[in-house]
Amino acid sequence: MSKVKIRDSVRRIEDLRFLTGTGNYIDDVVIGGEVVGVVVRSPYAHAKINGFDATDAEALDGVLAVITGAEWAAQNFGPIPTNSAVKENRDGTPISVPDRPCLASERVRYVGEAVAFVVAETLAIARQAVELVDVDYDPLPAVTHPVKALEPGAPQLHDAIEGNLCVDWELGDKDGTEKAFAAADRIITLELHNNRVTGAPIEPRGAVAYYDDASGTYTIYQSSQNIHANRNQMATILGIDKDNIHHVAPDVGGGFGAKNSVYPEPVITLYATKKVGRPVKWVNDRAESFLSDTHGRSQYSTVEMAVMNDGTFKGLRTTTIGEMGAYCGTVGAFTPTGGSARTQGGPYAFEAMYYSAKAGFTNTAPLDPYRGAGRPEGSFQIERIVELAARELDMDPVELRRKNLIPKDALPLVTSMGLDVDCGDFPTVFEKTLAMTDRAGYEARAAASQAQGKCRGFAIAPYLECTGGMPKEHAVISFDDDGSVSLAIGSHSTGMGHETSLPQILAAQLGIDIERIKFTQADTDATPLGGGHGGSRGMEMGGNAVLQTAGEVIEKGKAIAAHHFECSVDDVEFDDGAYIQPGSNNTMTMDNAINAAQDHSTLPDDLAPGCLDTGSTFERGIISIPNGCHAAEAEVDPETGAVQITGFWVVDDFGTIVNPMLADGQVMGGIGQGLGQALLEQAIYDEESGQLVTGSLIDYALPRAEDMPPMRLDYYEDSPTKKTPLGAKGAGEAGCCGAPPAIVNAVLDALKGHGVTHIEMPLTPEMVWQAVRDA
Repeated sequence: MSKVKIRDSVRRIEDLRFLTGTGNYIDDVVIGGEVVGVVVRSPYAHAKINGFDATDAEALDGVLAVITGAEWAAQNFGPIPTNSAVKENRDGTPISVPDRPCLASERVRYVGEAVAFVVAETLAIARQAVELVDVDYDPLPAVTHPVKALEPGAPQLHDAIEGNLCVDWELGDKDGTEKAFAAADRIITLELHNNRVTGAPIEPRGAVAYYDDASGTYTIYQSSQNIHANRNQMATILGIDKDNIHHVAPDVGGGFGAKNSVYPEPVITLYATKKVGRPVKWVNDRAESFLSDTHGRSQYSTVEMAVMNDGTFKGLRTTTIGEMGAYCGTVGAFTPTGGSARTQGGPYAFEAMYYSAKAGFTNTAPLDPYRGAGRPEGSFQIERIVELAARELDMDPVELRRKNLIPKDALPLVTSMGLDVDCGDFPTVFEKTLAMTDRAGYEARAAASQAQGKCRGFAIAPYLECTGGMPKEHAVISFDDDGSVSLAIGSHSTGMGHETSLPQILAAQLGIDIERIKFTQADTDATPLGGGHGGSRGMEMGGNAVLQTAGEVIEKGKAIAAHHFECSVDDVEFDDGAYIQPGSNNTMTMDNAINAAQDHSTLPDDLAPGCLDTGSTFERGIISIPNGCHAAEAEVDPETGAVQITGFWVVDDFGTIVNPMLADGQVMGGIGQGLGQALLEQAIYDEESGQLVTGSLIDYALPRAEDMPPMRLDYYEDSPTKKTPLGAKGAGEAGCCGAPPAIVNAVLDALKGHGVTHIEMPLTPEMVWQAVRDA
């Protein structure tokens, strides 16, 4: 048994079952008697549906049901809800949100859209039946490029939405920005593309559902990262009370935002289980996931920076065209608007900033949050324009950044984007990162590269981001007769280690052994509410909920200690796992208080056994501001375009670090995804047919171990946020913010001798080789 403290690198408790093959993922869930569901998906990017014929499929032995879009429409179920923080255009009119059915009945708008659902005794039978479902399509013209979708004459996806425009939006100080531009010596302009990517979690999406006819309730297990919100929205679609759905996530093999949304398939699974009277299991295969999972990024931006000849930044203006896909996702138009706007400018001082965006509908899979959801886009925009400014001003990129970082004594401040930056020390974090990179040895490394016919480059990229997600979180602590302590939480880990870090907070606060704690997450019966996983909210919300609830347990325990000390509750204090009465020898460990709380004979008359059991809701006021700095060194072969990242250094300011080992894992994972976007990944649709070209792991290149650079990580913990009691600022998405600009700028620094100033992500060997030849 072991005592732990906050900031200890406690090994992940959950890894034992993961590494020994005893994890319980969605395909491991067995109810008994379940049948299999498979989706019939549209082969067309845009087509009218004239009708369905499921006769041959239904006649196949072993098929229990074929649910078509026509049947679904006849049930009058609701559309998939959208809940966007951005609800209005710049002129005050509402944004355009088209209805999205779970099964299309009249028209399909992207390849992979669900049109029918087959339920059969086995997966083989279900897949055979899918091929027998006849859908009469009348193909229509399609548009897959977000810029072209907004051009006059583009194919229209939704008859009631003119010009495919979902949102036209702005934020910031437009007049102040124009004045800053008018007063500047130079205007630096760059057009860039944030490439479209997808989460590709190692475990595909899936669900297992069953209906209890006696109680009229459903139970659904789902590989999801947002159990409570998705339960509520599924109930809304089906027109039933949310309390009639028990929603549980077993172990989840990655999410990255792609499992945050409400999707059609789990809702259909709920309908199907009631229809056939058997539990129904549906699990995507990898090809289906590429077609039907939400994608992320996909922004085309023009970034303009007003700057003086001495390098002083004046103003920043960004104009973006984003992409919605065929429908609005769960968060609607937020990512290309508010999600990307709020961290504009990063940690740099500007007199004024202005951001404007449009986003339209395309014949592609819907877009929704992907790790960072706008903040990586904003970081990439500012760091690329700063690097270009250094090139055009003939200044050292390091010195230009150093000159313009917001000083510590300027905080707190509210930016032109309305972001409340309460604390931090951006210059110290910058210098600490730079000191890790061995600048003294760089020239020798560059010479060694040159001797091999290669080029070496370096870049440093400070970033500033913010947290998000649901602003409330609930924790429940209960004490069992066998001496164990149960912790239930509404936040959710999909691989981040919450099964370790949240019990670590509880054990540290109560002074009990961490091994005694039984952990439950992602279960709508375990907590009345929960914000799941998203917006780097795990420690900011889940951690603070545990901290607050533990504090309430400690306060309750003072009455038990006072009863045993025969003193007033006001005379009892709690310190390092024990109750004490200052000025006396009276002491009671928390373990003893827990045992006493289970025995009526040892309690005061006004308390009953179980009196320490506590549930509490923590509510965040203002989001916190994680920040940090990344640096990268790259070696490039100009003859082949091959890129190798030879070193990577990071200093992050996450406030209080609960578990440094887990924080390291979050940073490394984020860097891996950032590297993937920078060098390898891109979801591509054929512009003529609307087919997804990168629909498998043969075509969509994920980073492998050999692609990852050696990394050195460190933290700056001298500025914990006071916005929450724990002081944690969030860590999950930071790696995606700093890695792409650091990597891209390092490659461009390596190629500056070849005259290359810009390459669009991903910087594949072909793209790099072509840029060298073009220059």
